[in-house]
Amino acid sequence: MLLSWLSKFLASLLVAVLASATITVVLNQTVLTSHYIEGKMAATNSYSRLSAELVRQISNQAENTGNPELATKLSTIITPTLLQTKINSGLDQMQAYYRGNGPQPVIDLTDLAAQAQAAGIPVGQDSGLTKPITLGTNNQARGLSKTFDQVRLGSIIASLVLVVALLAVSWERHRYAALPGVLIATGVLVGLLALALAVLSGLAAHYIKFDTASNAFALIGRDVAAAIASDLAKRLGIIAGVFAAVGIGMRIWVAKTRPKVQAKPTTKPSFQVSAKA
Repeated sequence: MLLSWLSKFLASLLVAVLASATITVVLNQTVLTSHYIEGKMAATNSYSRLSAELVRQISNQAENTGNPELATKLSTIITPTLLQTKINSGLDQMQAYYRGNGPQPVIDLTDLAAQAQAAGIPVGQDSGLTKPITLGTNNQARGLSKTFDQVRLGSIIASLVLVVALLAVSWERHRYAALPGVLIATGVLVGLLALALAVLSGLAAHYIKFDTASNAFALIGRDVAAAIASDLAKRLGIIAGVFAAVGIGMRIWVAKTRPKVQAKPTTKPSFQVSAKA
């Protein structure tokens, strides 16, 4: 009875810890890595779109001043390649900052504004080029990065310890269905999270609207966030499928290899009837 209760307790705890380990490892390899975000920006054509939007905004200002011919020079100044270099540098700084290994992260496009102004192109204060753009400098969030690493490492170690403990209890009970059940339950839990992210990415793209005339970065940020949510949903969905498939396979194997208990034959009492002569 005690071993049965202990097995259920360890299995429930392992489901939570294993799901936590899975999620933290996936997040550490994706949204907390600057190269991953850079890849998503490239995949959503963000650099070219941002270049075109900035050129459009400043061009409209140039046309209002009566110098529309100057606006054509912007395409040679605000290029997608140059923006990619600037933004990627800022994202790399942000990763180093939250890891505690770098200074305050910024995206500095002021040199582009200076080049445009030197060419006689007026640059408005709301164009996004006139001052450095500071990337999330929250000291509390910086501390959370270390906490996140501790949770990730702790959940991985705890998962291994609980697996060993659960197998030991299963060995003592001669019942091995607990671990397959854990994998199936973890797959369902991670799968529900993947489904939620898939729905969220669709809702974000459909319902969240921005006025790009006032902020060229807003629409691109929304699209990149939606692309990241969709990708996380796919990754977690695949992992959930693997958990569930392995768990079901192990469950079938355990059922086939479990020795069958043969029922003892029951002997019916025999009655002898003696006839008197």
